[in-house]
Amino acid sequence: MGVGISGVAYCVPQTRLTGAELAERFGEEVVNRIAQSSGIYERRVTAEGECASDLAERAARALFEKGVFATQTPDYLLPTTACLLQNRLGIPKSAAAFDINLGCSQYVYSLGVAQSMIKAGLCRRALVMTGDTVSKIIHPLDRAVVPLFGDAGTATILEDVGGAAGFRGFDFGSDGAGGPSLIWPTSGLRSRPSADTTVERADKYGAIRTGNDMFMDGSAIFVFTLKTVPTTVRRALSNAGMLDSDVDLFVFHQASQMIIENAAKHLKLTPDRYHTHFGHLGNSGGSTVAICMANALKVGKVSPGSRLLLAAFGVGFSWASAVHVGGEKPIAFASVGE
Repeated sequence: MGVGISGVAYCVPQTRLTGAELAERFGEEVVNRIAQSSGIYERRVTAEGECASDLAERAARALFEKGVFATQTPDYLLPTTACLLQNRLGIPKSAAAFDINLGCSQYVYSLGVAQSMIKAGLCRRALVMTGDTVSKIIHPLDRAVVPLFGDAGTATILEDVGGAAGFRGFDFGSDGAGGPSLIWPTSGLRSRPSADTTVERADKYGAIRTGNDMFMDGSAIFVFTLKTVPTTVRRALSNAGMLDSDVDLFVFHQASQMIIENAAKHLKLTPDRYHTHFGHLGNSGGSTVAICMANALKVGKVSPGSRLLLAAFGVGFSWASAVHVGGEKPIAFASVGE
């Protein structure tokens, strides 16, 4: 049995947050500088009352089967969002449904979990859904993160795609020492919201946030990616018994233009060997790899039999890479809202 991807879809919200709007908020010079390094000129953000599960549900309805849900911004901590989606999508009660909470790495981790369950005979197919609404947990005046992040949801079907196709190798890793570099401090029980956590404070760079908002140390994240991305890619290729020259297309987490170009430089990849799709959507966390892959399908960069390297990395710190070989049939794809 070759377990692999047979379909992928994504959904982005209708509301656009433009560079012009951010220039009014942070100043044109700041916004232009960030846009030039990040490659992000517009992002999609959810409306009031619109959650990650809503985006994932719309993506799933474009494909549909059964599955896993991955998010860093769930509708609730209890109950698990996957169970709510099972009910909303009308998926049979015999289906397992659970959340995976791992930020930007969650998609590749979820693919590994779903593939393992199918290979073990625990299910025949899986629907892996991702969704994050980071716009709801960042301070509107935090110029370090507002220009970067967008909201989105995705859905991916995994099943038997033919004995010689499917996932060939994975690599996973984590380093909890990097936890403070990307954190939502009062999101759990370690640090509870209080009067002090509601106070707005400006950091040395002029970014404003409270203790209840997500914090990101961009410099630490960048250094982490320089060290980690080439290593995880090479390990996944080694586990698959392949060389980087065997890969038709590399699909990285769409964190920023600078991070992607530096990863490509360290791996000695020319621009035609990797795909990007984030400039008008923003960094949508755990959904970016699926979105980028779906767009690569749309523009004809992925065809039956294509060998893909998927690499995701971020909060935790955590990282994961996977080598996927397409089957004889084309991978179905769809997009909603773009």
